[in-house]
Amino acid sequence: MSFGAAPLVFVFVNMVVIGCTDADQQKPSSFLSSYDSYRNICHKIGWEPKCRKQPISDCQRKVIAFHAFLSTRLNKVPTNTIIKFGRVLVNEGNGYDPNTGKFTAPMDGVYSFSWTYHTNKGSIAYLGGFVDGTLTARIGNYHQTNTWENTSGHLIIKMKKGGQFWIQTFLTTTQIIAEDYTSLSGYRISGC
Repeated sequence: MSFGAAPLVFVFVNMVVIGCTDADQQKPSSFLSSYDSYRNICHKIGWEPKCRKQPISDCQRKVIAFHAFLSTRLNKVPTNTIIKFGRVLVNEGNGYDPNTGKFTAPMDGVYSFSWTYHTNKGSIAYLGGFVDGTLTARIGNYHQTNTWENTSGHLIIKMKKGGQFWIQTFLTTTQIIAEDYTSLSGYRISGC
């Protein structure tokens, strides 16, 4: 910065500090006028913000999120059974189908999925997160010693439009998986 710009920066900083201190006492039109003046001064001395505001595209506005619970208890679930979470609380974007237990990505993006299941003493339960038929994340418990216990899994993965995610048993699962404490959630983090 040259010496000639230093006084301008000093004036600008003082105006911003005084202006911000004074902002809550100004009328909106007066505040906006002051803001425009400060912005013009910055522009004249060659300073531009590093981050320019980008317009929000339609794909960024579209919320894709779901949360569902089991609607009934499960007992002695066979291996390779897809868990169907029938009590849907939220299904923005209509990606989750409670009839199949599968989430279908309505658009490309990075997605986050979380699931929790609740079991009783002596349980053996292995539930995996499957993406397009591939076991991608595994959680389980074997001969649980606590009276009741929650076990959770989480997966963040890039998916293409039409890609599917679901929860499925991948080994022997016995005992009870309780409905009110067993859930699946998912949402799109980013992407188009």
